[in-house]
Amino acid sequence: MKRSYQTSPDLNPEDKKKTIKELNLGYLNLSDEMFEQAKTNFLLALQYDSKCADAYWGLMLVKFQLGNEDELYSNPVKYKSAIFLPECQSALQFADDNQRAKYEDLLERIDKINSGENY
Repeated sequence: MKRSYQTSPDLNPEDKKKTIKELNLGYLNLSDEMFEQAKTNFLLALQYDSKCADAYWGLMLVKFQLGNEDELYSNPVKYKSAIFLPECQSALQFADDNQRAKYEDLLERIDKINSGENY
């Protein structure tokens, strides 16, 4: 799935360009299961934009060593703690309304699976 990444609205154009570049590389490295490089990319993105929800979300995926967020459903019991991770909390804190809705939907689906509502 091709996704578009967002930066903080008040970020200057140069830092926005650098942040988007690192996010693209980070998520590409995630999909290739190059987790250490993805982590480096997301941390660099946060150096340019300390309020970048997509970078925090990427760091959460790195922590679980997931190639993409769809893998959160492969073992919902294992990933039910995602909501409690600081990276997830930061992603939710800095997300705009659309991002937050997407993240919350993913987390809610995991929660429903764990509570037996999705079987």
